[in-house]
Amino acid sequence: MIKEETRLTAEDIQLLKSLGRVKGRRLRMLVLLTFVALDLGILLLGSSRMGEAGISIPVAIAFLLLTALCFFMWRGMWLMSRRSQRGIQDGRKGIVELQLKALKPNGRGGLDYVAANGEVYRVAVPLPGISILGKQQAAFYPGVIEQAEGLSGEKVLLHISATGVLLQVSYPNQPAVKAAAALTETDKQLVREHRSREKVIVIGRVTEILHPIRRGKRVEDTYIRLGDTLYLLKPLRAPELAISTGQEVHLHFLPGKQGEADQLLYLLGS
Repeated sequence: MIKEETRLTAEDIQLLKSLGRVKGRRLRMLVLLTFVALDLGILLLGSSRMGEAGISIPVAIAFLLLTALCFFMWRGMWLMSRRSQRGIQDGRKGIVELQLKALKPNGRGGLDYVAANGEVYRVAVPLPGISILGKQQAAFYPGVIEQAEGLSGEKVLLHISATGVLLQVSYPNQPAVKAAAALTETDKQLVREHRSREKVIVIGRVTEILHPIRRGKRVEDTYIRLGDTLYLLKPLRAPELAISTGQEVHLHFLPGKQGEADQLLYLLGS
């Protein structure tokens, strides 16, 4: 077990800044829910003044539930913003080398990396954001992990901020190889607007599989780690295999230009 302390890199600081900002569809959803809660409060107040008890009871229940939800969401975002700012101000991070015994959700939204010697490293997990079109973005948000699977027995390097945010993960013995390639005719049928561009192929073993908590009835998001990078598994073409850790895969995607999100084309087995 090797533990080392060093300064945050520019990439670490950028990740923490991104994590501490409330933005995108999460902000829009939270603002919408807050306005709905306010509208219900106004309706409840009006119905109580008019003595309409039959209306006020269900409205009161909805108001209380929605207000509680908004409170915990705003509180969670405020705590993450505070944690990010404290991590940046501290300026340090720890690097831990361990042999992975298990990777599991810790019940508080984050992950527990359990080492072979029994030590447990509890971390908050930044996940790449998702655009409305389902593309992975460069910005990060606080992940709430429901299920997780890691490649046990492997050496892992964890970069952890002073406030417990997971900044980087690498499996030194399981590197991923990236290479540029021309679009095939099948690729061009998937993305007609990008016929002149190159794609990137990543080949490596899946070292981690993360499932954030599902929101409502929407399709479950799945992230897989190849090398030191998490990829959102939302391909334009349905995967031809069931994903498991230790499996070697070929991931094909279009790199985003000018800050755009990467676009996953498909995932193949070796």
